[in-house]
Amino acid sequence: MLHPTILIADDDRRLRESLSEVFNDLGCTTRTAGNGGDAMEVLRQMRCDLLLSDVDMPDMTGFALLSWISHQTPRAGSHLPVILMSARADAELGRAARAAGAIDLLSKPVEITRITGLVHRLLEL
Repeated sequence: MLHPTILIADDDRRLRESLSEVFNDLGCTTRTAGNGGDAMEVLRQMRCDLLLSDVDMPDMTGFALLSWISHQTPRAGSHLPVILMSARADAELGRAARAAGAIDLLSKPVEITRITGLVHRLLEL
């Protein structure tokens, strides 16, 4: 996929900026959102090819955002691949994430090689 757009939703500004820089260097376009509501607004306004979202955000969980996405029209991203991230990731939360429709749940702090490898496979970079 040529220049895919990745939306990074996380309340940790440094993580958003770090992931954005990594994926920009790989030829992706990135958009960022500091919470679930802002992520919803970005998805209403533009097409994204992938969402990386924190599970625990102040106004809306990553699970709630994933549920909202699954009920939207294709323009807003009903077929949008989602990778969730959490500092409290464990096997049970991972199963819940996949059952909710996420591709995977990654532990924070995020291992850059793991997330870039997963994104490479998903977006065929």
